Amino acid sequence: MNILLVEDNRELSRSIVDLLEIEGHTVFEANTFQEAKAHAKHSVLLVLLDLMLPDGRGEQLIPLLRSEGRNPHIIMLTALSDRASKRVCYEAGADDYITKPFDMMELLYKINAIQQRETSNACLKIGPLLIDRISGEMHHGEKYMVLPPSQFRLLDALYQKHLLGEMLPPEEIDAHEAQRGIDVRQRFRALVTRTRHSIRELGCTTVHIRSNYGEGYTLDIGD
Repeated sequence: MNILLVEDNRELSRSIVDLLEIEGHTVFEANTFQEAKAHAKHSVLLVLLDLMLPDGRGEQLIPLLRSEGRNPHIIMLTALSDRASKRVCYEAGADDYITKPFDMMELLYKINAIQQRETSNACLKIGPLLIDRISGEMHHGEKYMVLPPSQFRLLDALYQKHLLGEMLPPEEIDAHEAQRGIDVRQRFRALVTRTRHSIRELGCTTVHIRSNYGEGYTLDIGD
Protein backbone atom coordinates (compact mmCIF):
# COMPACT_ATOMS: atom_id res chain seq x y z
CA MET A 1 0.00 0.00 0.00
CA ASN A 2 1.26 3.50 -0.84
CA ILE A 3 1.57 5.67 2.28
CA LEU A 4 2.56 9.30 2.79
CA LEU A 5 4.24 9.98 6.14
CA VAL A 6 4.45 13.63 7.23
CA GLU A 7 6.51 13.84 10.43
CA ASP A 8 9.09 16.47 11.47
CA ASN A 9 10.81 14.26 14.04
CA ARG A 10 13.31 12.59 11.74
CA GLU A 11 14.20 9.81 14.17
CA LEU A 12 10.56 8.86 14.65
CA SER A 13 9.92 9.23 10.94
CA ARG A 14 12.75 6.85 10.07
CA SER A 15 11.50 4.28 12.61
CA ILE A 16 8.01 4.36 11.09
CA VAL A 17 9.36 4.13 7.54
CA ASP A 18 11.56 1.15 8.43
CA LEU A 19 8.61 -0.67 10.05
CA LEU A 20 6.24 -0.06 7.15
CA GLU A 21 8.76 -0.98 4.48
CA ILE A 22 9.46 -4.27 6.27
CA GLU A 23 5.70 -4.91 6.02
CA GLY A 24 5.89 -4.35 2.26
CA HIS A 25 4.45 -0.83 2.06
CA THR A 26 5.78 1.97 -0.14
CA VAL A 27 6.35 5.11 1.95
CA PHE A 28 6.78 8.69 0.75
CA GLU A 29 8.48 10.65 3.54
CA ALA A 30 8.06 14.37 4.24
CA ASN A 31 9.46 16.30 7.21
CA THR A 32 7.91 19.71 6.52
CA PHE A 33 4.66 21.26 5.33
CA GLN A 34 6.24 22.22 1.99
CA GLU A 35 7.69 18.75 1.42
CA ALA A 36 4.26 17.27 2.12
CA LYS A 37 2.71 19.59 -0.49
CA ALA A 38 5.24 18.36 -3.03
CA HIS A 39 4.33 14.74 -2.23
CA ALA A 40 0.57 15.40 -2.35
CA LYS A 41 0.52 14.52 -6.07
CA HIS A 42 1.36 10.89 -5.31
CA SER A 43 -1.47 8.38 -5.36
CA VAL A 44 -1.61 7.10 -1.77
CA LEU A 45 -4.24 5.21 0.20
CA LEU A 46 -3.09 6.41 3.62
CA VAL A 47 -1.56 9.58 5.07
CA LEU A 48 0.12 9.63 8.51
CA LEU A 49 0.07 13.31 9.34
CA ASP A 50 1.82 15.22 12.10
CA LEU A 51 -0.18 18.19 13.38
CA MET A 52 2.60 20.61 14.36
CA LEU A 53 5.11 21.05 11.53
CA PRO A 54 7.97 23.58 11.50
CA ASP A 55 6.41 25.55 8.63
CA GLY A 56 2.67 24.95 9.03
CA ARG A 57 -0.14 22.95 10.60
CA GLY A 58 -0.90 19.47 9.41
CA GLU A 59 -4.68 19.79 9.28
CA GLN A 60 -4.29 22.54 6.66
CA LEU A 61 -2.88 19.90 4.29
CA ILE A 62 -6.04 17.76 4.38
CA PRO A 63 -7.99 19.65 1.67
CA LEU A 64 -4.96 19.43 -0.63
CA LEU A 65 -4.53 15.71 0.05
CA ARG A 66 -8.20 15.15 -0.73
CA SER A 67 -8.29 17.21 -3.95
CA GLU A 68 -8.58 16.02 -7.57
CA GLY A 69 -10.60 12.94 -6.71
CA ARG A 70 -8.14 11.61 -4.14
CA ASN A 71 -9.60 10.31 -0.90
CA PRO A 72 -6.87 8.73 1.26
CA HIS A 73 -7.40 7.62 4.84
CA ILE A 74 -5.81 10.24 7.12
CA ILE A 75 -4.44 9.42 10.59
CA MET A 76 -3.12 12.30 12.68
CA LEU A 77 0.07 11.65 14.70
CA THR A 78 0.59 14.34 17.32
CA ALA A 79 1.69 15.10 20.86
CA LEU A 80 -1.36 17.38 21.32
CA SER A 81 -4.03 15.55 23.29
CA ASP A 82 -6.43 18.41 24.04
CA ARG A 83 -10.03 18.27 22.87
CA ALA A 84 -9.77 21.43 20.76
CA SER A 85 -6.92 20.01 18.65
CA LYS A 86 -8.85 16.82 18.08
CA ARG A 87 -11.96 18.75 17.08
CA VAL A 88 -10.02 20.86 14.56
CA CYS A 89 -8.50 17.78 12.94
CA TYR A 90 -11.73 15.80 12.73
CA GLU A 91 -13.60 18.81 11.35
CA ALA A 92 -10.87 19.20 8.72
CA GLY A 93 -11.52 15.59 7.62
CA ALA A 94 -9.11 13.38 9.60
CA ASP A 95 -10.23 9.77 10.05
CA ASP A 96 -8.26 8.96 13.20
CA TYR A 97 -6.13 10.68 15.83
CA ILE A 98 -3.18 9.03 17.60
CA THR A 99 -1.45 10.80 20.47
CA LYS A 100 2.34 10.58 20.91
CA PRO A 101 4.03 8.67 22.34
CA PHE A 102 2.22 5.71 20.81
CA ASP A 103 2.72 1.97 20.46
CA MET A 104 4.23 1.27 17.02
CA MET A 105 2.42 -2.06 16.83
CA GLU A 106 -0.92 -0.36 17.50
CA LEU A 107 -0.21 1.93 14.55
CA LEU A 108 0.62 -1.11 12.44
CA TYR A 109 -2.63 -2.83 13.47
CA LYS A 110 -4.61 0.21 12.31
CA ILE A 111 -2.74 0.31 9.00
CA ASN A 112 -3.30 -3.41 8.42
CA ALA A 113 -7.02 -2.99 9.10
CA ILE A 114 -7.20 -0.21 6.49
CA GLN A 115 -5.33 -2.35 3.98
CA GLN A 116 -7.70 -5.27 4.55
CA ARG A 117 -10.73 -3.04 3.94
CA GLU A 118 -9.18 -1.62 0.77
CA THR A 119 -8.34 -5.11 -0.48
CA SER A 120 -11.84 -6.43 0.21
CA ASN A 121 -13.38 -3.49 -1.66
CA ALA A 122 -11.06 -3.75 -4.66
CA CYS A 123 -10.85 -7.53 -4.93
CA LEU A 124 -13.04 -10.59 -4.82
CA LYS A 125 -11.42 -13.34 -2.74
CA ILE A 126 -12.67 -16.89 -3.29
CA GLY A 127 -10.53 -19.30 -1.30
CA PRO A 128 -7.00 -18.94 -2.69
CA LEU A 129 -8.25 -17.05 -5.76
CA LEU A 130 -7.97 -13.24 -5.74
CA ILE A 131 -9.78 -11.35 -8.52
CA ASP A 132 -9.21 -7.65 -9.15
CA ARG A 133 -12.61 -6.03 -9.74
CA ILE A 134 -11.13 -3.33 -11.97
CA SER A 135 -8.64 -5.18 -14.17
CA GLY A 136 -10.36 -8.59 -14.08
CA GLU A 137 -7.05 -10.28 -13.20
CA MET A 138 -7.52 -13.57 -11.32
CA HIS A 139 -4.49 -14.56 -9.25
CA HIS A 140 -3.56 -17.90 -7.72
CA GLY A 141 -0.15 -17.71 -6.09
CA GLU A 142 2.31 -16.45 -8.71
CA LYS A 143 0.01 -17.32 -11.63
CA TYR A 144 -2.67 -15.03 -13.02
CA MET A 145 -4.91 -14.46 -16.02
CA VAL A 146 -7.38 -11.81 -17.13
CA LEU A 147 -10.93 -13.11 -16.85
CA PRO A 148 -13.56 -12.18 -19.45
CA PRO A 149 -16.29 -10.02 -17.82
CA SER A 150 -18.84 -12.84 -18.14
CA GLN A 151 -16.65 -15.22 -16.07
CA PHE A 152 -16.05 -12.56 -13.42
CA ARG A 153 -19.80 -11.89 -13.13
CA LEU A 154 -20.44 -15.61 -12.79
CA LEU A 155 -17.87 -16.09 -10.02
CA ASP A 156 -19.05 -12.96 -8.21
CA ALA A 157 -22.69 -14.11 -8.34
CA LEU A 158 -21.76 -17.64 -7.24
CA TYR A 159 -19.74 -16.31 -4.32
CA GLN A 160 -22.58 -14.06 -3.12
CA LYS A 161 -24.91 -17.08 -3.20
CA HIS A 162 -22.25 -19.13 -1.41
CA LEU A 163 -22.27 -16.62 1.47
CA LEU A 164 -26.05 -17.03 1.71
CA GLY A 165 -25.93 -20.82 1.43
CA GLU A 166 -28.01 -20.73 -1.75
CA MET A 167 -27.78 -21.98 -5.33
CA LEU A 168 -27.45 -19.75 -8.38
CA PRO A 169 -30.06 -20.47 -11.07
CA PRO A 170 -28.99 -19.70 -14.65
CA GLU A 171 -31.88 -17.29 -15.16
CA GLU A 172 -30.61 -15.04 -12.38
CA ILE A 173 -27.37 -14.18 -14.09
CA ASP A 174 -28.88 -14.06 -17.58
CA ALA A 175 -32.25 -12.55 -16.72
CA HIS A 176 -32.19 -10.18 -19.71
CA GLU A 177 -31.72 -12.99 -22.23
CA ALA A 178 -34.32 -15.14 -20.48
CA GLN A 179 -36.92 -12.42 -20.95
CA ARG A 180 -36.15 -12.45 -24.68
CA GLY A 181 -36.84 -16.18 -24.86
CA ILE A 182 -33.22 -17.20 -25.34
CA ASP A 183 -32.23 -20.62 -23.95
CA VAL A 184 -29.96 -19.36 -21.19
CA ARG A 185 -29.34 -22.78 -19.67
CA GLN A 186 -27.31 -24.00 -22.61
CA ARG A 187 -25.33 -20.77 -22.74
CA PHE A 188 -24.87 -20.83 -18.97
CA ARG A 189 -23.48 -24.38 -19.10
CA ALA A 190 -20.92 -23.23 -21.67
CA LEU A 191 -19.97 -20.29 -19.45
CA VAL A 192 -19.56 -22.58 -16.45
CA THR A 193 -17.34 -24.92 -18.49
CA ARG A 194 -15.10 -22.04 -19.58
CA THR A 195 -14.85 -20.70 -16.02
CA ARG A 196 -13.98 -24.12 -14.64
CA HIS A 197 -11.22 -24.34 -17.25
CA SER A 198 -9.87 -20.92 -16.19
CA ILE A 199 -9.70 -22.03 -12.55
CA ARG A 200 -7.90 -25.26 -13.48
CA GLU A 201 -5.52 -23.40 -15.78
CA LEU A 202 -4.21 -21.46 -12.76
CA GLY A 203 -3.61 -24.73 -10.90
CA CYS A 204 -6.33 -24.13 -8.30
CA THR A 205 -7.70 -27.42 -6.96
CA THR A 206 -9.78 -26.17 -4.01
CA VAL A 207 -12.43 -24.04 -5.77
CA HIS A 208 -15.08 -25.93 -7.75
CA ILE A 209 -18.33 -24.98 -9.46
CA ARG A 210 -20.84 -27.72 -8.65
CA SER A 211 -23.95 -28.32 -10.76
CA ASN A 212 -27.22 -29.33 -9.16
CA TYR A 213 -29.20 -30.80 -12.04
CA GLY A 214 -32.31 -28.84 -12.83
CA GLU A 215 -31.79 -26.37 -9.99
CA GLY A 216 -28.62 -24.33 -10.38
CA TYR A 217 -24.96 -24.08 -9.40
CA THR A 218 -22.99 -23.68 -6.19
CA LEU A 219 -19.39 -22.97 -5.21
CA ASP A 220 -17.40 -25.55 -3.30
CA ILE A 221 -14.44 -23.88 -1.55
CA GLY A 222 -12.09 -26.38 0.05
CA ASP A 223 -9.22 -25.85 2.49
